[in-house]
Amino acid sequence: MLGKQLFARKSLETLLAEMAGENRLRRILGPISLTSLGVGAIIGAGIFVTTGETAATKAGPSVMLSYVVAGLGCTFAALCYAEFASMVPVAGSAYTYAYATLGELFAWIIGWDLVLEYAMSCGVVAADWTKYFNEFLQVFIHRKIPDWLANDPGTLHDLTKGQSWLGINLPAVIIMALVTVVLVIGIRESATMNALLVITKVGVVIFVIAVGWSYVNPAYWTSIPPQERKLIIVSEWLEGHPTIAAMIPKAQRRHLGDGKEFLEHQARFAVVVSPSEKKELEGLKGERLADWLENHPQIALLDPETARAQVGKGQELFEVDRPIADFLSQDQQDLVGGLKSDTSKWGMMSLLGVNAPLESLDNRTRSPFMPYGMSGILVAAAAVFFAYIGFDSISTHSEEAKLPRRDVPIGILASLAICTVLYLGVSAVITGIQPYPEIDQDAAVASAFRILSEKNDSLPLRISAGVIAVGALAGMTSVLLITLLSQARIFLAMARDGLLPARIFGAVHPTFRTPHVSTMLTGGILCVITAVTPISVLFEMVNIGTLLAFIVVCAAVLLLRIRRPEADRPFRCPAVFVLAPLGVAVNLLMMLFLSLDSWIRLFGWLAIGLFIYFFYGRRHSALGQQLALDAKGQ
Repeated sequence: MLGKQLFARKSLETLLAEMAGENRLRRILGPISLTSLGVGAIIGAGIFVTTGETAATKAGPSVMLSYVVAGLGCTFAALCYAEFASMVPVAGSAYTYAYATLGELFAWIIGWDLVLEYAMSCGVVAADWTKYFNEFLQVFIHRKIPDWLANDPGTLHDLTKGQSWLGINLPAVIIMALVTVVLVIGIRESATMNALLVITKVGVVIFVIAVGWSYVNPAYWTSIPPQERKLIIVSEWLEGHPTIAAMIPKAQRRHLGDGKEFLEHQARFAVVVSPSEKKELEGLKGERLADWLENHPQIALLDPETARAQVGKGQELFEVDRPIADFLSQDQQDLVGGLKSDTSKWGMMSLLGVNAPLESLDNRTRSPFMPYGMSGILVAAAAVFFAYIGFDSISTHSEEAKLPRRDVPIGILASLAICTVLYLGVSAVITGIQPYPEIDQDAAVASAFRILSEKNDSLPLRISAGVIAVGALAGMTSVLLITLLSQARIFLAMARDGLLPARIFGAVHPTFRTPHVSTMLTGGILCVITAVTPISVLFEMVNIGTLLAFIVVCAAVLLLRIRRPEADRPFRCPAVFVLAPLGVAVNLLMMLFLSLDSWIRLFGWLAIGLFIYFFYGRRHSALGQQLALDAKGQ
């Protein structure tokens, strides 16, 4: 019985019948409103923040190609979403699709996974909202919110170099609370507010492209040597310091960990000195040698093999095993301490052992346009993928569409196409008006215009920076609005199936016709999470959770074509037996470039979800109860 329930599927007829109940949501959204919802959910922190961070540290100017790769993976998934949404225009998105094709257990896993995409992304966007609010204040009043009121404890700890943990991201909490109140009032009011915010931010994005293009310097795309890139992993730092590298066996170089571990690594060093200098060195004992070497610039630090070959008459060899930090200046230690391990760059690729040939490819493809090599494009694609999250939120509103079979596919594909064009334009401008290593990683777009205004002593440019900051705030507010709105719809679908408490997640307000209890509960929890959780952790969880959902949707639409070829499909994914597998492959590839920590958090999150399912969801499942009744009646 248990096995039968775990893999039991809801029929398409059952899903369609659910739309006729009294608890159904109001149908008021047309194609323009749905496209606006999609654009509102997509354009936000991704274009205003992620573009700068990935260009500076992961891809350089080739971040433009990263957007193409991420957009390609989203396009495959979007076509599959559009087919599903036209067939089954009910709330639930990928959760509902999985229930119809893969069974209850997989549906729960995807529903729980979607919390990462929707709820956790609210935390990321709210934290980025604070960054642009600070940029707004800096442009207009030359002040910003104190660090302890604008950062979670972990981030504040890093900013103050370990001096304080007493931090809270207060602006993020306030904006989350305001968005929650608006959503409780109703979808019509939310859609109207979102439309205004979308018009504002799209106008600002077009403004950035139009005005910024006249300041683009093509040399920033093609003339900055790859050596000026921000070195983010230990092995890349070693490439520029062959003496240190020669003292570490090649077999060990891929297992040195991050920069802090590298500084503690014991290695054998050697110098060729006079007898008196050797006595000085021996007398240093446990003290750092960097100061002594700086005071003796004529003496070169060598690897032991090279040093032995250079010992001449009247000279002696001094060899010592010391931590690498002992031979570096304080500035070098500060730099190296912030480096990441190779595993952090290659993600699961490193664990699977397939990064060696990719490293060789990197070396061959590294250029001013691609300073981080081919892997930089893919690593950045896995990051900028965050910028595309949102188009699938349209499918969660299928039940509120006037003509879902026509309007939902239009909304999904139109919003994705519009945003892809805008992303390419902004990424070209940002990398063209500033050298990519100098791009501000917190508020790239507004900061670039502010710096440009200071450089040219231009008041119009400074005003432009302020306008961009306002547009970014509007953009991220609309993302919060639509993303939290979508999360409540996912919970509503799961509550209808009995997998979550209906009194909480399935309650619909008698007047507003919105899932008010679920919205308030989710918004309250997110206020707490946003206040105290490091943004980097949330960011990685959002990306890996969404990629997994996209993979399931691409696989599910293919399975349904095989199992139910006769089903009515108002919109059909073209060449589904080619595009759906490609969607699985491209999105899986981006998942493999995410860090091992992200995978561990994903499995931990899913384990928590399975615990809830087996101790609550399975016992209260409407489908499970029906199966039990059917078994008794036989």
